[in-house]
Amino acid sequence: MPLNILETAIIKGTDHIPYFHQIKVATPIVVTAGLIKYWSRGGSNTWERKLHGKVYIVTGATSQGMGTSALLEMALLGAQLIVLTRTVDEWTTDWCNDLREKTGNDLIYIEKCDLSDLHQVRKFATGWLNNSPPRRLDGVIIMSGEMEPWGIPTISPPVRRSSVDGLELQMATNFAGIFHLLDLLQPSFKAQPPDRSVRILVTTCWLQSLGDVKEEDALWQSQKFNSSLKFFASSKLQLSLTILELQRRIRTEMQKTKHDGVERTGRNVSVALVQPGTMRSLSLRRVISNGSVVILLIFYCLLLYPLLFLFTKSGRRGAQSVLYALMTPELEEVNLKDDEVKYISDCALVQLPRKEFKDHELQKKLYDNTKRDIYELEKKMAIKRNQKKKD
Repeated sequence: MPLNILETAIIKGTDHIPYFHQIKVATPIVVTAGLIKYWSRGGSNTWERKLHGKVYIVTGATSQGMGTSALLEMALLGAQLIVLTRTVDEWTTDWCNDLREKTGNDLIYIEKCDLSDLHQVRKFATGWLNNSPPRRLDGVIIMSGEMEPWGIPTISPPVRRSSVDGLELQMATNFAGIFHLLDLLQPSFKAQPPDRSVRILVTTCWLQSLGDVKEEDALWQSQKFNSSLKFFASSKLQLSLTILELQRRIRTEMQKTKHDGVERTGRNVSVALVQPGTMRSLSLRRVISNGSVVILLIFYCLLLYPLLFLFTKSGRRGAQSVLYALMTPELEEVNLKDDEVKYISDCALVQLPRKEFKDHELQKKLYDNTKRDIYELEKKMAIKRNQKKKD
């Protein structure tokens, strides 16, 4: 067939080739679209290692997007997975059973832990630590996130939703809850043997570049709510900054201890920020649709989807950077040349953005104030729970 077309073009001219004009017009468009899609899909994880015997705590795995894709790959590689979910109901139980059947991995468990509820986070962390000898833990993979509709100021201004502790929901889920979980789990990280590579991976978003830092009001309890985007971006930025301080604290404490008489470096516990890119996620759909089903069907599904398909990633492609961070030897102690948190985007190490990422004093102050404010808020909520029990 191609030879016949070529023969016709040479002997009779291109005018005798059926639909040649349409093909001539369409070819540049198709090639351009293909190149854009190839560029937007991002990098691919080229590392693969068996995860048999390794234990990971995972959040955001029931999203049916990036989190589920990453979890599926980890399960196929044999990892034992403890999946934290807001609720444990019939749907999550069936989802877990289906995942076990699909991967042939029975070591997948679901645990109730709503990250927007500080009391639930403490209950889970306390239960995890209340074990002797200390449980094995090879890493914590944070892929959860809450993004509220930004709102259309003149039509439907953003509505502030609050957690059970009274915090703005995005700040509670994306920052306070995750910070609390990782801070409480520090003894577990430090208890792992020095030959075990422990990885703490926290996904972030490029929108953090639009955020602000309120180190004196770390949980934004006194901040006026006038922009969902500002609270989302700031929650991501503040989490990233405290993660940098978390790694310094873990390594400083571990360097004070010895294992079999040998001083530890603490570098076997590595922390990495992962920027998976812009994906066609539940959060993106919610923002574009402004929480409206009608707008979702008309604007997102019919009008915007072709462009979004070209310029954004699927959840499976977004998971590639998470899997890269989990498996790359660049985060192993023998290959680390410094103690800085690594920032991974499109399956490559890149530079941290914004000047705040170099301000150690700011990060320390934000960490201390966040821990203080969470402690005060927990005490306040504990008093309320006790009063309800008495009533």
